[in-house]
Amino acid sequence: MLDAPMLPSFLARLRDLGSAPRRAHPEPRGPRLVVGWGLTVVGVHGLLRLVLPAAETPNGSPTEARGNAERRHALADPAQSATARPVPHAGDPTAASPDVPPHERTRSGMPTLQPGSSLLALLPDTQFYSYRHAEVFIDQTRWLATHASALDIRFVVHLGDIVHRNSLPEWRRAALALSRLEGAVPFAVVPGNHDYGPFGNARTRETGLNAVLSFARHAGRPSFGGAFESGRLDNSYHLVEASGHAFIVLALEWGPRNQVIDWANDVMQRHPDRRGILVTHAYLYRDGRRYDHTHPEWNQANNPHQYGTEGGVNDGEQLWQKLVRHHDFVMTVNGHVTGTGTGYLVSTTDTGTRCHQMLSNYQMRDRGGEGYLRLLELDADGSTVTVHTYSPWLNRQIVEPNQQFQFTIEPPAN
Repeated sequence: MLDAPMLPSFLARLRDLGSAPRRAHPEPRGPRLVVGWGLTVVGVHGLLRLVLPAAETPNGSPTEARGNAERRHALADPAQSATARPVPHAGDPTAASPDVPPHERTRSGMPTLQPGSSLLALLPDTQFYSYRHAEVFIDQTRWLATHASALDIRFVVHLGDIVHRNSLPEWRRAALALSRLEGAVPFAVVPGNHDYGPFGNARTRETGLNAVLSFARHAGRPSFGGAFESGRLDNSYHLVEASGHAFIVLALEWGPRNQVIDWANDVMQRHPDRRGILVTHAYLYRDGRRYDHTHPEWNQANNPHQYGTEGGVNDGEQLWQKLVRHHDFVMTVNGHVTGTGTGYLVSTTDTGTRCHQMLSNYQMRDRGGEGYLRLLELDADGSTVTVHTYSPWLNRQIVEPNQQFQFTIEPPAN
């Protein structure tokens, strides 16, 4: 039992312990200390519930209390010095990956764009932003909205894994960030594996996506072409004009099902005058080859076939064989793959079109991605595309060859 005079100091100690950073490998404690803690916790269980801040549930998803706290934090101005950013503690899923080059070449400031060019913007995996660092996600979309007119940003696409554990607090944070684009620039989203199933395990195709993003609002935009299922944004297509090109952006679910691919083929056949851009979460791997679960030697982690998603899935090679190669696709873009988080492949479709396939993912970096997004600059000449990797959060570009490069969109083959 605690004497009444000891209670304030005891509660203060509990607060300190509750807020102290966890060690990745706790130091061993003696039996006496372990027993003492056990008795104390049993004796003051009720006090612990009152004093300590709400923690994560056993499965790791944030509680509503923590979600509200992060939401309040997300509303604060994130324009802080990059040097002041906290370093994630060991065990934090947003901790920087050792695969990130320690001395990669970067440049301060925004990319220098050519006069008369227009932009398509890619938002790679934001799952850890929605989970813990919503202020970074908001900073990305706020920058895109603020510069949409001046930089002629025609369209924004999210590459999937919008959230981490498919929980309502995360979806609310994601919706808050994406709402910054409303009225400024049209956008499309695709769900990734973490956006489906209990705790984001992708076993089912249940998602909070359609509960927080308004299908009617998306369908009301002039660029919106249609959807596989009315009322659901999992699979949709969009008509976009940029630098003299008439594009059709086909945004498909995680591991698209066969019936979705059939629908996508029909959409492309009904728009033969438009050049295709495929957006889906898992397509190209970091080795510069399409995901292919049938290849006996390629060791490609996290293929869609490894998740047991209901309804069946198709990986990158299957999407190429069943959909992309048959139409005038000039680009495919995806996220999902960690490690270097980049990949690039050029293949020629049956129509004679050179299709540029790109992987972009930054979630393995500090704070869940350091705010990096990709800007595809379409030159006024209608053919040159310059890929920029830029972080509004850091106001910094990555200028490594795999992060900043050019390719050419050739005229349609007649």
